[in-house]
Amino acid sequence: MTELRFGSAAKLYSSTIHEPLPNHLDLLDRWFPALIVRETKQDGTFRKEAEYNDREFCIEAVKYNGSFYSGGSRRVAQITGRLVGTAKGNQEKERKTASILQKHLAEVMVTDFSVLTELQKSVLERIEPFNEAQRESFYVSMLEYIEAMLVEWENKPEYERLEELFPLDTEVFEGILYNAVYQMVIQTDQSIANGYLWLLLGGLLRNEAGRVLRLYDSSFIPIRRQSSEDGTLRDRLRYLIAPEQYESFYEGDDLDMRYPGIEWYCDRCEAHLNEQEGFTDRDPIWVCTACGYENRIDADVIYNSREDYHHQVRPMTEEEVRHAVAERAEIKKRK
Repeated sequence: MTELRFGSAAKLYSSTIHEPLPNHLDLLDRWFPALIVRETKQDGTFRKEAEYNDREFCIEAVKYNGSFYSGGSRRVAQITGRLVGTAKGNQEKERKTASILQKHLAEVMVTDFSVLTELQKSVLERIEPFNEAQRESFYVSMLEYIEAMLVEWENKPEYERLEELFPLDTEVFEGILYNAVYQMVIQTDQSIANGYLWLLLGGLLRNEAGRVLRLYDSSFIPIRRQSSEDGTLRDRLRYLIAPEQYESFYEGDDLDMRYPGIEWYCDRCEAHLNEQEGFTDRDPIWVCTACGYENRIDADVIYNSREDYHHQVRPMTEEEVRHAVAERAEIKKRK
């Protein structure tokens, strides 16, 4: 069984560098150091402690010589095991505490933007040293992991999903996987690190990751997200991985426009230009009536999604635009 769990995602990295999977606390410290480790002064020296202080509960552990020690607390191991996804039991007390911690961590991420910046940096620092073979192996293992999760999700009845330790909403699950693949296929070290971070975040926070999804786009740039209506998750992922298998298609009926069906937004204030009085895409420039910015109106500034625009990747080509408009005109004529 392949699930979106923090421990499963973390294992992809450990397998790539051929190391055993660290224990729960060390795993959390490795990938989320800004969240669980702080330095405290004691007897004139500094020591590092893993500590959650949310809602009168605290997980305490001391880091010594590179490893965490929790004083032999079985309950600490149970709680962190549930967060990481390696503990299969479901004692209600530990499950509720782990759920509280997930809420707390999500709140930290959406209120302090610097935390995600530190997490991105931490993941990138571990991926950049990969040689070419390791990089390829890691990339392929992430795609295989995502595909296995998708197959499992599609084949599992909903009532079985609801019986999982921390059941995932469909919208959250799809958002995590889509953002991960979107980043990966850009294929830079930074984007692969971003894609991996989405898997780690989704596995750790589960449904609480929805708060992060609503605030950030796939690159962790704060934006106003809009819900997608691009079809099934599998189709959207397939387009990201193999866009050459798809043809551009516009649904717009206003064939007096150069680009029927295309929605235009101001590059400065993001106002919807199509709604502005007198707007036409036949002019090479449109001055936004909201802020006065001169927006270029041309095929090479058409993107398939808001994420593509923010990353400045995969713009439409003039040939794609002409073909799509011609196809739409033919369909319109037949009607």
